[in-house]
Amino acid sequence: MTIDLSPHGYLHVRWTPGAVVTEIEATALKSRAAELSAGRALPMLVEMASMKWIDRRATEIFAAPWPLAQMALVGASPVDEVIATFYAARHTPSCQTRFFTSMDEAVTWLTE
Repeated sequence: MTIDLSPHGYLHVRWTPGAVVTEIEATALKSRAAELSAGRALPMLVEMASMKWIDRRATEIFAAPWPLAQMALVGASPVDEVIATFYAARHTPSCQTRFFTSMDEAVTWLTE
């Protein structure tokens, strides 16, 4: 996983294809996002990259409040969409969250 601050002002997360996300990765992501945000509520673009799985504790960490303006989840596979749909249905995200199959549409939504 990598995370950086894009030139367009949103946090950009890239998961490794086939990633299994645990509490450790979720905690590291939230910590790095807080550093990059410097107290601001920024939008976040998440490239799911055909994730394999997110464990229960990681989804709870992601669903807990954190300073995000909105989150765009971008995936290419039906598994990505199932993960995103399950996450949004099971946990109430702390910001508006949408799933996209197009990076361009996701970036447009985040930056409008």
